[in-house]
Amino acid sequence: MSENSRTPWVTLGLIVANLAMAFAIVFFPQLIDTTMFDPRRITPLSPLLCLFAHQNLVHLLGNMIFLAAVGPLVEFTRGGWRFAVIYLAGGLLGVNAHYFYCLLTPPGTPLLGASAAVASVVGYCAIRFARTKVPLAPNFGVPVEAIAILWLLIQVAGSFIQVGEQLRGGTAYWAHLGGFLAGLAFAFIFGGLRDARHQYGHEVLERMNIRGPAATLTAAEAILNQQPQNRTAQWQRIEALHGLDEGQKCLAAIDKFIVKATPLELAQALTILSERNALDTIRSVSRLKYADQLAGTHPELQLKLIQSVADQENDLRQPDALVSLLTLLPDPDSEEYKSTANHLETLYPHHPATESARQRGFLK
Repeated sequence: MSENSRTPWVTLGLIVANLAMAFAIVFFPQLIDTTMFDPRRITPLSPLLCLFAHQNLVHLLGNMIFLAAVGPLVEFTRGGWRFAVIYLAGGLLGVNAHYFYCLLTPPGTPLLGASAAVASVVGYCAIRFARTKVPLAPNFGVPVEAIAILWLLIQVAGSFIQVGEQLRGGTAYWAHLGGFLAGLAFAFIFGGLRDARHQYGHEVLERMNIRGPAATLTAAEAILNQQPQNRTAQWQRIEALHGLDEGQKCLAAIDKFIVKATPLELAQALTILSERNALDTIRSVSRLKYADQLAGTHPELQLKLIQSVADQENDLRQPDALVSLLTLLPDPDSEEYKSTANHLETLYPHHPATESARQRGFLK
């Protein structure tokens, strides 16, 4: 699944698979024995199949509601295949936890249900989306950390209170715990903790923006001390320095920022440099390269970049900039066009750029 997709196909597929297994068991009750994980007689597929079979309707609906609540969060941010790994591998690790528990408490109880797999997803979300709210109704949401705590409380309570129909030994709480711990581990393996820190840092920056540039600068620098490559914090620091009129620090920060800037970030950074009349702090060859990148999206900024090189006497890139300027000026009869053409022919009569301009009809 594409990470930009807004339909959680893997989540929906897992829910459909669980529902399909439930219907199959209704019509073919003997499938219970085939899909069940029994520590006393393990089959090659039983550790996986048991994650899709449930002992009753309440068991099935409980797991599917939790999966529908937190599954899309993981799928949208980590991608479908990573989500599938967290779900299936976490579930299998939960089954293994149940197996080792049964070795210590013979004869062991059979296992059914997606609870271990869902617990793995909840464990991942407990780290990655601790502060994210899951919408349950219009204008009402519950933080994922609250869902995770609720999940754990259910497991603890279930250890002491047996509710409803039990299947050959009761609920496998060690499987749930094993899955949950696996999800916590996957949060570290797949960068969930790092992403959570980034998200929290961005939320702090948004709040500090309301207070002004000084507060934003303090928050951005605190984040960058722990996350030096955080692009949002880098840019917020630049804007704060610009707002506080810290010219030299702002220029130094921009110089580092634009090396890996996206087209939008590049345009924003160069706009600040233009406002400070500091475009010439960038090498002329880089300015012309950036002008090409901004062609069609930021024509005014493109023109300023080229003009800044064209105005630099004795710069090796000046003739190229003058030719580029001629291509952008709309009226060949304007004084600006004539002045630029005359400047090119006077200073660089035999330069390859001048010859190219003649061949293209820019010079009369």
